[in-house]
Amino acid sequence: MANAIANSFGGLIYGASQAARVAWFAGHYVAGRRLLKPMPKPEFAVGPSPDRAVLGRSMLELFRRDWANIAAGVYAAPPAGPGNLAKLARVSLDYFRDLPQVDRRRHAGINDELPEALDESEKLSELPRYFRQNFHYQSGGYLSEESAKLYDLQVEVLFTGAADAMRRQALVPLAEFLRAKNTRAMSVLDIGCGTGRLLGFMRDTWPGLNLVGLDLSAPYLAHAAKRLGRSRRLQLLAGAGEAIPLPDASQDAITCVFLLHELPKKIRSAMTQEMARVLKPGGRVVLVDSLQQGDKPEWDGLLDLFPHYFHEPYYAEYSRSDIAAVMAEAGFVPRETSLAYLAKVMTFDKA
Repeated sequence: MANAIANSFGGLIYGASQAARVAWFAGHYVAGRRLLKPMPKPEFAVGPSPDRAVLGRSMLELFRRDWANIAAGVYAAPPAGPGNLAKLARVSLDYFRDLPQVDRRRHAGINDELPEALDESEKLSELPRYFRQNFHYQSGGYLSEESAKLYDLQVEVLFTGAADAMRRQALVPLAEFLRAKNTRAMSVLDIGCGTGRLLGFMRDTWPGLNLVGLDLSAPYLAHAAKRLGRSRRLQLLAGAGEAIPLPDASQDAITCVFLLHELPKKIRSAMTQEMARVLKPGGRVVLVDSLQQGDKPEWDGLLDLFPHYFHEPYYAEYSRSDIAAVMAEAGFVPRETSLAYLAKVMTFDKA
């Protein structure tokens, strides 16, 4: 009885928190649209797209699933409060100040406007060519402190508050894999960890788990370090997914969220081979990324338009690629695939 009451009360808190998040980020989306110049209509064929009601119902289903997982103890609940209000206000103001620059690049097709001065630890010439561009037309690409500060807000505005809930779906197959295991003796690598949001969710759920975050961006890794703090069970590494700086068979599991669609086909294939190298036999890989063409045929138009409005040079190819076949070539066996709003969760085990 006590557990039922606690879950009911917790559900109310969760629902109120997520409703506030959606309102906050949707407000940014609506206000931002008024500041942006309309983009010309695409000159290519666009598939069908869902209306707002369909999108809203799908988002609500995502939140219901998220809370069901939390109530069942699959993973920890996210913080209920809004956090530091002064910080939220500052980031919000910076977001709107930066928006005209993003819009300027979008209309002019500028995708290589990178910072002139880079941190000494991150020389531009040392980074892969595919990485040295303004993804989403955002200021600084992934190569500036300003970009790292704005990124989480930008992504949540794009998904109107549902990005974290989609990320947390990676924890479901991971929890299944870790069940009845000694997590203090296990290590999970998060490739393309960015500002460390998924790492934070994993740490909150499994405090004893050894975590490794890998990313090419020094500013984003610095932002992740500030968010997560120091711990002997956390290691943040600078590096690429196609050249992971870790020993063979050193990781028990690997996660990779919202990265595949930002990689060229050859790099994506090379990364799967690297995952196979550093993963222990029997280990698990959990991939979370965008829906692909045909996953929800009535939503294909959204996938057609996304690279038109945002600089995503590899997205169209990704949306039509066979990820399972690429993983099979690296020796992975498919376990499960599920859809979560605008995301696709793919689970593989190493034979």
